[in-house]
Amino acid sequence: MRRTLISLGSLAAAGMLALAMPQSAFAANGTLVVNGVAYENPGPGCYPAGDDGAQIDNRTDTDVEVFADPACEDGPVTVISAYDSGSVAPGGSIKIA
Repeated sequence: MRRTLISLGSLAAAGMLALAMPQSAFAANGTLVVNGVAYENPGPGCYPAGDDGAQIDNRTDTDVEVFADPACEDGPVTVISAYDSGSVAPGGSIKIA
């Protein structure tokens, strides 16, 4: 009986942990346009803007964070909301969570 309760408790804890995982493992729904290039349903991650910076047209259902460095570590300095647009300074980056 005790082993059954321990097993059920462990299973319940694992289930709760799985449900509590952040949604960042999923792609954003929609199109992210970076300097005129469209990316359909972009995946999560950090993307450097390059030496010239970037113009962002966020046509996704997910906010995009803007960072001052190319590795998404210094900031975020601003957020480009879902269905909005903005720019990234040269040497900066964007992060899709």
